[in-house]
Amino acid sequence: MVILRNKDDWRVYPEEIAKRSKDKVSAVRTGIKELEEHHYIRTYKKGLGDKNGISYFRFCADRKISDEMFEQLKQQLDEELAQIQKTQS
Repeated sequence: MVILRNKDDWRVYPEEIAKRSKDKVSAVRTGIKELEEHHYIRTYKKGLGDKNGISYFRFCADRKISDEMFEQLKQQLDEELAQIQKTQS
């Protein structure tokens, strides 16, 4: 699977996955949605400030991501983003 073969910090974009495969973007989106329904992909919608809109962060694994693990991943991401924001200020 293209998603798990990339670096840990690679962002999952349906358009990029479609470029690397023979599938159309709509088919990739359908596949991502199915993986989300079964918790192999969990999506975190994060507001990045008033002018920056919303970013989507997808956590992907070859095992189901439990609610507890998802909360831990979100917390870790929030801490990393806060650290980045501090260094940019």
